Amino acid sequence: MFLLKFTSVGVLLILIAYFSIAAHGFATVFSFTNLLNATAVFLLLALGETFVLFAGGIDLSVGSMLGLGGVASAIYMSAHSSGNSGVLVTFVGVLIACGVGAVGGAFNGAAIAYLNLSPLIVTLGSYGIFLGIADLLSNGLPIENLPGASFTLGNGTFWSIPYIAYIAFGIAIVLTFVAKNTRFGLYSYAIGTNREAVRRSGVNIKWHSVLLYGLCGSLAGLAGMLNAVHFSSASSSSGSSDLLVAIAAVVIGGTPITGGEGKVWGTVIGALIYTILQNGFVLMNVASFWQLIVIGFLIMLVVSLDNYQRRLHAMTRISKELESISPDAQPSSPITTSEGAAVE
Repeated sequence: MFLLKFTSVGVLLILIAYFSIAAHGFATVFSFTNLLNATAVFLLLALGETFVLFAGGIDLSVGSMLGLGGVASAIYMSAHSSGNSGVLVTFVGVLIACGVGAVGGAFNGAAIAYLNLSPLIVTLGSYGIFLGIADLLSNGLPIENLPGASFTLGNGTFWSIPYIAYIAFGIAIVLTFVAKNTRFGLYSYAIGTNREAVRRSGVNIKWHSVLLYGLCGSLAGLAGMLNAVHFSSASSSSGSSDLLVAIAAVVIGGTPITGGEGKVWGTVIGALIYTILQNGFVLMNVASFWQLIVIGFLIMLVVSLDNYQRRLHAMTRISKELESISPDAQPSSPITTSEGAAVE
């Protein structure tokens, strides 16, 4: 994946250089803070999707889970916001968002594993289920009146870096370790490479699927809560357009949709690429719909590069195997009869 990794890093550096010159106000501390604020929510969604794609699956429900997690936590925080700063209330709101997301994700994983259903079908259906539950809880209205501590969490900074960015990038560091140094991470890669071989080795693939989608759901729920406290409002439709962003960040970062390989840090780069494009376009007064067009082309470009690299890798491997076969191999010695005649 070297070519693809280099491509994503190269695209990131090119975008930074271009917008620093072309977009007035891009290379400022204020712009940097806004960029990290936006990246944090997208990154949490993309990190969960990354592990699902490692194992060859997909989760289309992360956008509606973001809305449900945000609404569920905001309802609790709004109901307990009066009379105190809300530090404990905000912390409980985080737990509620993660818990709701984990339950929803585990539901996806269980349906996929135990009912032997396609991840595409299950998560497409649960997208509507989670969105409907969020609408029922909120009556289709935004939830406001959140405690002061939640506003501090969503908008506070330390050294010009938002608190929510510390949370998101901290989780990315932890998951980088998990992906390469724990059984959970290694099993995820292995399932994406050869599911049947992993099953025959004794790994409980069904339970792993529940854990995998549970992780994805919990991160989506947390993203919803952080999105709510950042904007001081939660809505069931908050994550309606974020699925494309999450998958784009993962794919642009070098994780193939076929599974079995990829890097968590690549997803971080992919998320940064998207938010830099978004921020740069806003500063250049470019219409917002161009962002979706550019992201769509980036996805196709990266997938094309991935396919090209795979073919190149396969051809290189075959070439080396052919070179290992000596063309100068000598035929066996002729058999000689008792009269001294050679028999071929």
